[in-house]
Amino acid sequence: MPRILVTGANGCTGRGVLQYLVSKGYTDVFGMVRKDPKDKISNINYVVGDLTDKNSIFKVLRENEIESIWHIAAAVHRHVRKKDFARVNFEGTNNLIQAAVDCGVKSIVFASTTSVYGKIIDSPASEEHRIKPLGLYSKSKYNAEVLTKLLCEENGIKGSIVRIPIIMGKHDRHFSPVVTKLVKANIMPIIGKPKHRVSIVHPYDIGQAFEILNGNGKEKIECYNIASCNSPYKELILVIEKQLVGKKRLKYYVPYPIVFAVFAFYEWFHWLIFPKKQPLINREYARMIGKEWIFDTEKLEQLGYTPKMKLEDIVKDTVTEEVYPVS
Repeated sequence: MPRILVTGANGCTGRGVLQYLVSKGYTDVFGMVRKDPKDKISNINYVVGDLTDKNSIFKVLRENEIESIWHIAAAVHRHVRKKDFARVNFEGTNNLIQAAVDCGVKSIVFASTTSVYGKIIDSPASEEHRIKPLGLYSKSKYNAEVLTKLLCEENGIKGSIVRIPIIMGKHDRHFSPVVTKLVKANIMPIIGKPKHRVSIVHPYDIGQAFEILNGNGKEKIECYNIASCNSPYKELILVIEKQLVGKKRLKYYVPYPIVFAVFAFYEWFHWLIFPKKQPLINREYARMIGKEWIFDTEKLEQLGYTPKMKLEDIVKDTVTEEVYPVS
């Protein structure tokens, strides 16, 4: 088995991917963190490194003889300073790959986002859908995609890019906390058309995809969409309600144009008051939850990917304290 470094090991996705690797019997797994976590996952070797410091990354790769990198770490939406999107997501990726070249790393799998597509025109969106990132986060991730392809192909590193939709799982700090608080308070609206669907992915399925792509042996770097399930938005809220409060709550519907207008106003007001920080909700976020937001995963499935986590499993892992077992 290869010696794997997982960046972003303290985050929701990183922790889930590490749980997946441990369950599959991987022994030489290294989780890169900026500081040691209090609740470490058994059989994981934690190493301290910072994407913005190439020397610290070089030290991690060299001392631990890393063969493969699963790059998950990123500056995401929640209250991130504007400059950090490019500094962490683009420049940090550059530092990581440059260090990987110097240390002879053989393969890299890069976690990107389906938000690089922007407004979805053809649904479900395939990897050939036109690219039009709208927010600072999605623009920085797409720029990092381009950089990853260029540097890996120039230096003979095998790699793949995984475009990830809405992530739900334990330790999620973005989508789930907002929704669960609103559900508990009985003020969670059904946004947009009741039957519009959203693609959701659990970290365990991301781990499976990374495992497949890590060994696919292709010289040319390609992009792959991933999802665990495509759920009607209304059904997603109902399942969350069932897990949290055990019964159906008051329902009310808010048309998408109203949601978009409210989110746009909030975004504008936030930029006015806090010009250096990304707002918690914005127009891009409104599109993700208020419109059809699903993605074609056939390309990944042709390599053997089969999602293991169903909607009920994902919600249960997200809202309960117990760690959901890897199937």
